[in-house]
Amino acid sequence: MKRVLIWLLVAVTALTIAFPSFGADESNPLIIDVRTEAEWNDGHIEGAILIPYESIGAGIEAVTKDRSKRICVYCRSGRRSKVAKESLEKLGYRDVVNLGSLEDAARKMKRRIVK
Repeated sequence: MKRVLIWLLVAVTALTIAFPSFGADESNPLIIDVRTEAEWNDGHIEGAILIPYESIGAGIEAVTKDRSKRICVYCRSGRRSKVAKESLEKLGYRDVVNLGSLEDAARKMKRRIVK
């Protein structure tokens, strides 16, 4: 029983570290859609900014130079947002979160999808 409790504690701690919490009081993060303009026009998260992942390095500089600002990125499936996250981290941004797909991002950020 003691082993089960220890493993449970370790698992909960690991999940807390691996998956940051999201919500309305999350200090107003930047939400960046890294899809194409055509995908953006089909629907995007309310309050998001469009910066296609191929130009994330140049595009982010126009939006913020604050390397400690929380930046949340999403795309259609999570692949492009993973690439964008890695690019931003290489540029020195320290608080970048990959939200995955549009639907996952909307759910995690508690925002609606708008056209």
